[in-house]
Amino acid sequence: MKTDDLRYDEDTAFTLADDAATVSAIVRRTADEALRAVRFGDWTAKEVIGHVADMAEIYAARIRRCVSEDQPALPSVDQNAIHAERHNDAADPMILAKRLQAAHGEIVHLLQRPGAADRIGVRAEHGAVTAGWLGAYQARHSHEHVTELQPHFPPR
Repeated sequence: MKTDDLRYDEDTAFTLADDAATVSAIVRRTADEALRAVRFGDWTAKEVIGHVADMAEIYAARIRRCVSEDQPALPSVDQNAIHAERHNDAADPMILAKRLQAAHGEIVHLLQRPGAADRIGVRAEHGAVTAGWLGAYQARHSHEHVTELQPHFPPR
C-alpha cells in the first residue's frame, strides 16, 4: 500500500463515517453464522470486522496522543497478537460495529480541531507522521477491508 500521498481532508472524514455505517448495516442484516462462514484467507468476515475495529481504536488512540502530546512515540502493534487476544469471532457483531463507529467518530472529532491534523507523532516504521496522515491511513485501511466485505453481504 502506497502511503506517502496520504492526506486528511473532508473526503477522508466521510470515508471513515461511511465505512462505519456500512459495517453497521452489514452486521444488522447478516446472521452471525453467515459472518463466520465467509472467509478472507485465515480470517472470517466477522474477524475482519473485528480487526478493522481494533485498528480503528489503535489509530484513534495514536491521533489522541498526537493532539495532546508533543511528538509522542507511537509504538508498533502486532495485529496478529491483538487478533489472538481479542477473540473477535466470539464477539457480538453489533458491538464490533459500535466500536468501529465510536473510534472513527473520535478520529473525525479530533482532527476537526484547528491545527490538529498537523500535529506530529513518531512511528518506528515510518518516522515522523502527522495526526492527519494517521487518520488518512486508517481511512484507507478500513476502506480496503470494507470494500472487500461488501460484495459478500449486499443489501437485501
